[in-house]
Amino acid sequence: MSTANTIKVVARFRPQNRIERDAGSEEIVNFESAESLAVANAGSSAAFTFDRVFPTATPQQDVFDYSIRSTVDDVLAGYNGTVFAYGQTGSGKTYTMMGAGNLGDEESKGIIPRIVEQIFAQIMGSDAMIEFTVKVSYMEIYMEKIRDLLAPQNDNLPIHEEKGRGVYVKGLFEIYVGSVEDVYVVLEKGGASRATAATNMNQESSRSHSIFVIEVTQKNVESGTARSGRLFLVDLAGSEKVGKTGASGQTLEEAKKINKSLTSLGMVINALSDGKSTHIPYRDSKLTRILQESLGGNSRTTLIINCSPMSYNYDETVSTLRFGERAKTIKQKAKINEELSPAQLKAMLRKTQGQLSTFETYISSLESEVGTWRKGDTVPKDQWTPAMRDMARGGQVPSTPRPATPSRLRAAHEGPGTPRPDSRAEGERSSTPSMALETDEKDEFLRRENELQDQLADKESALAKAEEALQAARNEMKELRETHTSATRDADRFRGETEQLRMQVEKIEFEHREDSITLDSLKEANSELTSELDDVKHQLLDAKMSAKESSAMLDEKERLKKERMAQMMAGFDLGDGMTSSSDMHLRETLQHVESMLDLADNGEAVPPEELERLRERLVETQGFIRQAELAPTNGHSEAGALPADADSSDLSRLLARQQEENTRLRNDLEALRKSSLSPAPNGATHSKQLADFDTIKKSLMRDLQNRCERVVELEISLDSTREQYNSILRSSNSKQQQKKLAFLERNLEQLTLVQRQLVEQNTTLKKEVAIAERKLVARGERI
Repeated sequence: MSTANTIKVVARFRPQNRIERDAGSEEIVNFESAESLAVANAGSSAAFTFDRVFPTATPQQDVFDYSIRSTVDDVLAGYNGTVFAYGQTGSGKTYTMMGAGNLGDEESKGIIPRIVEQIFAQIMGSDAMIEFTVKVSYMEIYMEKIRDLLAPQNDNLPIHEEKGRGVYVKGLFEIYVGSVEDVYVVLEKGGASRATAATNMNQESSRSHSIFVIEVTQKNVESGTARSGRLFLVDLAGSEKVGKTGASGQTLEEAKKINKSLTSLGMVINALSDGKSTHIPYRDSKLTRILQESLGGNSRTTLIINCSPMSYNYDETVSTLRFGERAKTIKQKAKINEELSPAQLKAMLRKTQGQLSTFETYISSLESEVGTWRKGDTVPKDQWTPAMRDMARGGQVPSTPRPATPSRLRAAHEGPGTPRPDSRAEGERSSTPSMALETDEKDEFLRRENELQDQLADKESALAKAEEALQAARNEMKELRETHTSATRDADRFRGETEQLRMQVEKIEFEHREDSITLDSLKEANSELTSELDDVKHQLLDAKMSAKESSAMLDEKERLKKERMAQMMAGFDLGDGMTSSSDMHLRETLQHVESMLDLADNGEAVPPEELERLRERLVETQGFIRQAELAPTNGHSEAGALPADADSSDLSRLLARQQEENTRLRNDLEALRKSSLSPAPNGATHSKQLADFDTIKKSLMRDLQNRCERVVELEISLDSTREQYNSILRSSNSKQQQKKLAFLERNLEQLTLVQRQLVEQNTTLKKEVAIAERKLVARGERI
C-alpha cells in the first residue's frame, strides 16, 4: 500500500542576534498568516507560502506539535520518515533539532528529544500483542567523508544500495535502546564527537551534516506480520559566506565542502521539482545519496527552513525561502515497509498463480492468431481473441485460476489455433521473460554498484592514508633536505675550519722550527751566562774575602776609635767631676746665703762668724768658676794639637764651631759668676738657675762627646791617608811617572774594554748569522 504526498515545508525565524543588532539592521519579514509571509527590503518584496510559518517567539513545543508529531505517527505505522533543518549558518538549525544543550529541559529541548519521547510513549501505550525493537545510529558527513559518531575510528564508511533495503551506509554502528535515557546517552556521546568551530557568525558552528537514524520494528506475535519504519533526523551544516564568517585555513576548507554538498542538494531539489529531468544527480554528493529515498522516494519528509528576519541577512533569507518553496513541489510515494505472514503469503501466491495461468492461456491465443495473420490468412472476426480489459469486463477471465502446470501449458499450446513452425515459435517465445531479465540486471547492477562503492571507500581510505603517508614523506623529505642542507653547510664550514687548522698546524710547525732555532741560541746564551755567572761567583767570593779584610780593618779602626775616645773622655770626666763638686759647693753656698737672708728678713742679727764663713765660700766658688773657664781653653788646645795633615777645611770648620761653643760657655760661666756673687732675691730663683745650668751642662757634654767622636774619626782617616800617601811615595819616583802610569793604565783599560766589546759583537753576529740561516731554510721549506 502506497500513498502519494509532497514534502512538508515549514519556515521558522529566529530572534535578532547581537551581530544584527550591532549592524543596526531592521526586521524585513511580515508574517501575513500562519502559512504565508512577505519579505520586503530596499523597495523589493517577495511573498512565500508554506505549510506553516513560525514567528520568532514560537516555542519548541509548537514547532514539534505541528511539524513533526504526524511524521512520528507515520514511522510507527511502517513508513519511512525524514526531518531535516536547512538554513544559513547561525540561523538556529541545531537549536531546532537538539535544543539549547540540556536534553531534559522541557522548554528548550529540540525536536529529536521530543521525537524520542513520543516514540517510547506510543510504544508503551500500544497493544500487548505487538513486539517492538528500537535501534539507533549516529553519523556525520565531514569533508565529504562519512564518519560514525558512535565509533569515531570509522571515518570513511561506504554507501550501499540493495533492492529490499534501499540505500544504506555499510559498517555503521547500530545500538539497540530500551528507553529515552538510553537514547540521550547515545545523543550526548555522538554530539561530543561532532566537528564544531567558532566563526564570526556562530561561536559553535557545525562543520558537518549530522544524521541521527531511528529504526522502529514492530511484530505481531499472533499473526506474524512485521512492519519497520526508519526516521532520518538531519541537522545540515549552514551555508556560509566567507566574507561574513571570516573563515580561513581549515575552517575555509570545511566551508567549501559544506557549500558544495548544499549546492548538490539544491540541484537535486531543482531536478525533482522540475518534473522534466530524466536524471536526478543523487550521486553528486554523499549527502544527497544517503537522502535519496527521503527526497524523492519512499519517505514522508518534513523540511524545516531556518531564517533570519533582519535585513543584515536579506540575501541568505530569500535564498533559503526559495529553496523551501522549490522543495514543497516535490512529490513522494511512500509505502509501508511490511512483512506478510505465511497465510497472507500463501493467499497472495495462489492469486498470483491463477493470474499467471490466465495470462498464459491468453498469450497462447494471441500467438495463434498472430501466426495465422502472418501466414497471410485471415481470421474471422468472431474468432478474434478479445482484449484483456474486455474479457475482464465481460467476466471471461476466470475468477479462480487453475494452477499453471507444465501439462496444462503444453495442452494450451497444442490446442486449437493456427499452427506455426517450431523455429518461429522458439524465436518469438524467447522474449517473454524480459521482465525477469530486467529484474536480474537490476539486482546485478545494485550488487555491482555496492562492490564498486566498497572498492571506492577502500580506495578513498587508501588514498587518504597514501596522502597522509605522502605528506609525512614530504615532511620527512623536507626535514631530510633541511638536514642535508645543514649538513652540507656544516661540512663546508668544517672543511674550511679544517683547512684553517691545517694551515695553523703548518704555521705552528714552522714556528716550532724557528722556536727550536731560537731555543738553541738561547741554550748557547744560557751556557755563556752560566760561565759568566761562575765568574761573577768567583768575583763575589773575592769580594767577600776583601769584605772580610775590610771588616777586619774597620774593626781595627773602631777599636782605635774607642781607645782614643776613652783617652779623650778621661780628661773630660775629671772636669765633669770638678764641675759637679763646684756645683755642689755653689748650691751649699746659695743655701747658706738664703738662710742668712731669711734671718735678716725676720729682723734677727746675723752672727759675724757666719759672714766670715760666707766670704770664704764665695772665694772657693770663684776658684771653681776659674777652673770651669780653663776647661774649654784646655779642650781648645787639645783640639789644636790634632795632626796637621788632616783635612784643612774640615778641621777649620770644626775649630770654628768649637770656638763658638767655648765663647758661649764663657758667657754662661760669666753669668753664673755674676749670679753667684750677687745676692739672690730668693731661693726659688737660684733653684731655677741651677736647673738651667744642669740642662746646659748635659747638652754641652753630649755635644762635646759627638765632637770627640768626629775628631777620632778624622784622626783615623788621617792615619790611613798618611799610610797610603807614604806607600805611593815609596812606589813612585816622581809625579811625572805617576801621571804617565795613570795614563797608560787608563789606555789599557779602554783597549781592554774595546777588545771585549768587539769579541762579544763578533760572537753575537756569528750566532745571529747561524740562526738566520736556519730560519731562512725553514721559511724556504714552508714556502
